[in-house]
Amino acid sequence: MLSRKLDGLTVLVVDDDPAPLELYREILTLAGAHVRVATSARAALLMVQQEVPDAVVSDIMMPGEDGYWLIRALRELPAEEGGRVPALAVTGDPGTHSSERTRQAGYDCHLAKPVQVAEFSATVARLICGQTCSAS
Repeated sequence: MLSRKLDGLTVLVVDDDPAPLELYREILTLAGAHVRVATSARAALLMVQQEVPDAVVSDIMMPGEDGYWLIRALRELPAEEGGRVPALAVTGDPGTHSSERTRQAGYDCHLAKPVQVAEFSATVARLICGQTCSAS
């Protein structure tokens, strides 16, 4: 059973694939988060501009604008409009989209797919609390 360490917090999850999107939503909901979802980077950016979440979890490889586009666009926003929102990159190809590359792009943390339930929710909680993420 997951602890409700994310009670009252809002997490925006971005993935073009419905299976991981629903998995992340379920994990985060069980941890107490209010979860908003976007199926594209552009939709996610618009959602952040409407209401800044406590964290963003984004896939990197998406058609059109990808996760790198999203983080660059977010980091260009003023802090109060989401420019410093904590962000976690989730990648299906960790060799190409390494932790170092995603952090250089602007993400705070990185996890490789498939995510482990406990590690995923703990990483999001650490991210929101401003703690250092483990190297993945």
